[in-house]
Amino acid sequence: MKNKKSIYILLPIVLLIWGSVAYKFFYFSENKVKSKEANVFTSKPVAIKPRDTSSINVNYRDPFLGKMYSSNLKNVGPKRSTKATKPELPKTPIVLQRILYKGIVSDTKDKTRVFMLIINGRTFLMKKGDTEIEVFLKEGSRESVTVKNKGTLQTIPLQV
Repeated sequence: MKNKKSIYILLPIVLLIWGSVAYKFFYFSENKVKSKEANVFTSKPVAIKPRDTSSINVNYRDPFLGKMYSSNLKNVGPKRSTKATKPELPKTPIVLQRILYKGIVSDTKDKTRVFMLIINGRTFLMKKGDTEIEVFLKEGSRESVTVKNKGTLQTIPLQV
């Protein structure tokens, strides 16, 4: 019987709370809320202060040596060039290898995919991270592969 008394007391309280929530939700309308018209802002020019032209006196005593700084620096000798001139080597043009992408050989569901590349007429089966004849396979998909060929990145599309 004690349990039924608490139900008789708590049930009306819960119904009142949920009723007030439902009332606020369903009877809320935007007609009551009126927005104010947008205020027109006027801009005022900002007063610019003149710059302070004070300077710093750097002629103070050196705390470590105990001497005053001298403003006249004596030239000990002629300035020497520290840069050594290197003879310019003629730049040789980089000849990139001919690379063709023929597709994925392994199952596309596998984590390690094997790609078929033809480099200078020779066929290679390569995984991601493999290097063959100075060609590094960086990444690949069904449509294209990205390789590093003698230091330059190339994206090679699928060629049928």
